Amino acid sequence: MTVPHLSDLAGAAGFALVALWPWLSGRRSLLAGQGASAAAFALHYLLIGATTGAALSGLSVLQVATAWPDDRPRWCRALYVATAPLLAVLAASTWAGWPSACAATGMVLATAARWCRSALLLRALFLLAGACWVAHDLLTGSTFGLAADLLCMAGLVYGALRDRRAPVVA
Repeated sequence: MTVPHLSDLAGAAGFALVALWPWLSGRRSLLAGQGASAAAFALHYLLIGATTGAALSGLSVLQVATAWPDDRPRWCRALYVATAPLLAVLAASTWAGWPSACAATGMVLATAARWCRSALLLRALFLLAGACWVAHDLLTGSTFGLAADLLCMAGLVYGALRDRRAPVVA
């Protein structure tokens, strides 16, 4: 019997978290699940050598923390805005061609999504970001990332349709 590699364990944990978070309701629940899955994938990508994916997944965790408050104090806004140039620095310093371009584009879209107050717009932007991360996963050979991103995209579509049909209770 073989022992799973740590990258596989991190990828499996990330996959399990991704299987859950898109199905949640409410902005904060979506953000919490997304942050937890990003942390697991940061470790997975680091261990398989996809350094841009690792760095930008780690940055996702910081973004979730700063986007968390509903009232968004000034310091949260400032810190969140500061992640945009940090995203560029991280992408440039870990540049590996197309995989980095895909991860960076996905992260730009996810950055916009995390700041949304609307769950529907958050889901739509994460869906576009997911397509970029699918390309990254194909290019880096991350089976767990690919499976997680495809599942996440399906969950985002389902959640948007579910929320759209939900009756409004006054």
